[in-house]
Amino acid sequence: MSSEGESPRAGHPVPAAEVPPPPGTALRDRVLAVARRIEEAGCPGEARELREALEAWGHEQFGWTGEVARQLGVHHEINNALVGVRGNVQLLLMGPAADAPGARDRLQVVLRESDRIRDAAVRLHALKAALTTIVHESGHALPSRAA
Repeated sequence: MSSEGESPRAGHPVPAAEVPPPPGTALRDRVLAVARRIEEAGCPGEARELREALEAWGHEQFGWTGEVARQLGVHHEINNALVGVRGNVQLLLMGPAADAPGARDRLQVVLRESDRIRDAAVRLHALKAALTTIVHESGHALPSRAA
């Protein structure tokens, strides 16, 4: 996708799927600062417990993020189905069926709406890529499709 937010295949503008960085990083830093203050106040056990809870939360959060990213892979299935739909519509437009009253207009509507679906799939792909990057940068692995 270009920086202008265009679909790479059709050149149709689509909203940029910009995903802000996860709030977890700033939150993690804040909690670790609190843990340091707790430790400096003479409560190392409580500080350790807080750090362990934070680590468990981070692990669960990145697992969830990875699963969402995996499920957003649906964009591929959507695109595969659209290839069949668009190809068949284009064949109909070239044949005698398109000469039936109103048929050409209806088939053109199918093509336009398939463009909208394709553009939505492009946005899903961009979101999946952003979430996958977050998970990879965390050092966690994405769940497998078999999971």
